[in-house]
Order: sequence, then C-alpha cells, then structure tokens
Amino acid sequence: MSESRTSKSLKNAWVALLFYAINVIIGFWKRQVFFDYLGSEVLGLDTTASTLFSFLNLAELGIGSSVGYFLYRPMFEGDTVTMNKIVALQGWIYRRIAMVVMAGSAVLMCFFPIIFAKIQLPLWYAYATFSVMLIGSMLGYFMNYRQCILAADQKGYKVTQVTSSASVVFQILLIFLLPIVPCPFILYIGTSLLGSIIGCLWLNHVLHRDYPWLAKVEESGKQLLKEYPEIIKKTKQIFFHKITTFIVNQVSPLIMFAFTSLTAVAYYGNYLATIDRAKDVLKTAFASTGNAIGNLIASRDDQRIQSVFWELIDSRLCISFGCVLVLGLICEPFISVWLSPKYLLGHEVLILVCILSFLSINRSTVDGYIGGYGLFQDIWAPVIEAIINLGLAFTLGYFFDISGVLMGGLASNLIIVNGWKPYFLYTRGFKINPWRGYFLPMAWRWGLLAANGVLFVWLDSMLHPENLNSYLSIAIYGFVLSVIIIPTIYIQFYILTPGTRKFHRRMWGIVKEKVKF
Repeated sequence: MSESRTSKSLKNAWVALLFYAINVIIGFWKRQVFFDYLGSEVLGLDTTASTLFSFLNLAELGIGSSVGYFLYRPMFEGDTVTMNKIVALQGWIYRRIAMVVMAGSAVLMCFFPIIFAKIQLPLWYAYATFSVMLIGSMLGYFMNYRQCILAADQKGYKVTQVTSSASVVFQILLIFLLPIVPCPFILYIGTSLLGSIIGCLWLNHVLHRDYPWLAKVEESGKQLLKEYPEIIKKTKQIFFHKITTFIVNQVSPLIMFAFTSLTAVAYYGNYLATIDRAKDVLKTAFASTGNAIGNLIASRDDQRIQSVFWELIDSRLCISFGCVLVLGLICEPFISVWLSPKYLLGHEVLILVCILSFLSINRSTVDGYIGGYGLFQDIWAPVIEAIINLGLAFTLGYFFDISGVLMGGLASNLIIVNGWKPYFLYTRGFKINPWRGYFLPMAWRWGLLAANGVLFVWLDSMLHPENLNSYLSIAIYGFVLSVIIIPTIYIQFYILTPGTRKFHRRMWGIVKEKVKF
C-alpha cells in the first residue's frame, strides 16, 4: 500500500530534524576539536574556500527547482518515460554546468597565491581544501543529479539519510582520530573526500534499487531540450529570483557594518544565533511539505488544494508564533547569562529580529504553492524587493543604525513577500479573488496574533522573575512560558480557524493509527 502525502511529509520532517539536531551537536563538538588540533587558520581557510566556491555554484541556481516542477505531473500519473527524459535532460544540463564550474575553479585557483597571501599555512592547504569541495560538487553534477526523482516522489528523506549518515560517520571518525594522527590536515581532507564518495555511491545504489526503470535515454540533450523548452525558460526565471535574493543577503550585512561597527554586528549575530536556531528547525520541518504540495497540485483537485493551503497556513501561523514569542521573551536573559548584559542591543532590535524570523518561517506555504504551480514569471518582483530592502536599509540605517537596516528588510518582506506573492498566487494559480480569498481572512488572523503578542509581553513584564541568572532558571522559565503560550494560541486557532481543526484531526488520525487506539 502506497504511503499518503501526509505520511511522507512527516517522515521527511522527522529525518530532516533528526539529522539537523545531530549535525548541530557534532558541529559544536567538531569545532572545539578543530581549534585544538587543526587551528583557527584551517577553520578560516575552510570558511573562505566555501564562500569562494558558493559563488561558482551560482550557475546551478534554478535548475533543480525547475526540473522538480516538471516531474510532479508525470510522477502523479506514473509516466516513467517522461520522467526518464526529464531526468536525462537535467543530467545533460548539469554536465555543462560542471564544465563551467571546473573552468571557473581553474581560473580562480590561479589567483590563490594572491587571495591567500596572508595565511600562515602552506599554500597547498588552500588548493587541497578547494579541490575536495570541487570533487564533491562534481559528484553531484555527474552522478547525484538523479536524486531529483526522490524529491519529486516525496522521498527526500532517503537523500538526507544517505548523505547525512555518511557525513556524520566520517565527522565522528575525524573527531576521534585527529588527536592521535601525525598529519591532522591530511586526515581532515581525506575524510571529507571519502564521505562525499561513499555518500554518492550509496545514494546511487538506493536510486537503482527503488527506481529500476531509470535508464539512459537514447535521445541527445539537444533533442530533449527541443522537446521540453519550458524547462530552460522556468530555470532562467527561477535563477533571476534566487540570484537577487543571494545578492541582497550578501549586501545587507555590509550595510549594517557601514552604519554601525564590527562589534555591533557581532552583537547582532548573538540574537541570530538564538532566534535563528528555532527558525531553522521550523523551516526544516515545514520544508518537508514542499514536494507534497507539488504532487497535490498535479492532482488538479481544486477544493482539496485550497483546503490544504489553509490547513498549512493556520497550523504554521499558530505554532511558529508561539515558538518565536517564547524565544523572544527568554532571548535577552539567555544572552546575559551566555555572554554578558553588555552584549544586549535593546528591545527594538529583538522585536524586529523576532518579526522577521516569524515572517521568514511563514512564507513557506505561499512559496510552496507558487513553486507547485510553476509561477516564476514575475522576475521584476525580486528586483523591487531588493530595491526596497537595500534602499530603505541605507536610508533608515543612517538614522536608526541596526534597527533601520532591519526595517528595510521588514518593509520589503511585507510589500513583496506578504503582499504581492499571495496576490500573484491567487490571481494566477488559484484564480480566486485575493482580497476575499486571502487578505481579509489573513488580516484578522494577524490581528489575533498581535493581540496575543501584546498580552503575553505584558504578562511577561509582570511575572518576569528577577533571578534568571543561570541556564537552568532560564530553561525552567522558558518551559513555563511554552506550556502557557503555545497551547493558548493553538486553542484559539482551533476554535476560530477551520485550517487548524483539519490539521488537528489529521495529526490525531495519524497518532491513533500509529498507536492503534
């Protein structure tokens, strides 16, 4: 019996969260061992090489998302011939991108003596580190590209299990062997390379086992390109969206530094380290439904498509708001204990960070549906978003420092992400009046959340204990807030929104099935 979309989504979420937690724990552990046995120079080298390589990999932006969109319909219909052709076309495109990346890497490595002129390490360290990253990337372009079939089939958890398991095993091996080997750097690049190779071979074994019909297509890449010209068209549109976002994300920290100082930016990073951790967890969990949405849209069941949309909107709104609010209330006491009260930037920055994190988490539903419908033609939207974001960041940053820069991001988010994007989805995808269908229902939901926010912030100011001076006391207070805030908001949404009631029934049905009530 085939698994339901919900069951697959939950499995994707569970595996993603499990490995996220494992990687966070190992990351802290490995970082300490790195400092002790490899040194901060090697860590800095690894970070710099990763940044340089990320620019070369910009050539790939958009292809994976575009191919995923075109696989939803044949996957729903079980059309293996069409899926084989689309995957083969992706492989053909990826091989050409790989050539571009290798050529770019060769040119870039010619400048390594200049780029890494100040490092206190042998120059071959830089070449070795970058080359291992290049080999890992090439394995993805030449062999692992077929993993898109797992994503379209809502079995992305298998990719996570394979690649993350291989990575975790070799990271643990590295942690235990670094203190005893005579050449720790050789061990470091060796385990990184072996992890990539074994993960690649393992993943291809899974693909051969689960999809034996995946085979070489006789048609050439150029013939396939003529047969599916829309793939390149969508890829160009998605690339434009992603490259604009990439540029904004790279420029925003520079603007923040221009109007403040490196010290203030570092203090701001402490807030992100606290709030963003929860944001990453929730976004990882919510991302598991992305391919389920694409499969649902492929079914063309309009009533169910709308029903699931509001189920996702309502459940995510109440859960994410409760989590972000609790973290916001304990963030400043936590930073005071973790570092010192002098590292606090004020309530305004904290409020803006929480709002931006909340909006970032909750854009996933609309983005998922836009991706499912293949609505990427609004290439002007990210340009306007960037102009608003960076323009206001410059203007307001001059007057309000970090808060002003964050206000620029908030304004662009409200206007484009929470204004235009839903309007675009409703007019081009759902083909429903967006004002009655989305904005009015969302307005009172946001009003309800704002009222709860004001109420619980006031309650926190009245009950806030003075002795939050240890991790234990903060953990206990955070637990008490969670027990009060999250169920209260959830109950309100359960009573007032049909989406939360459907979500509750769905989850309760799964629980009953698992424990055989």
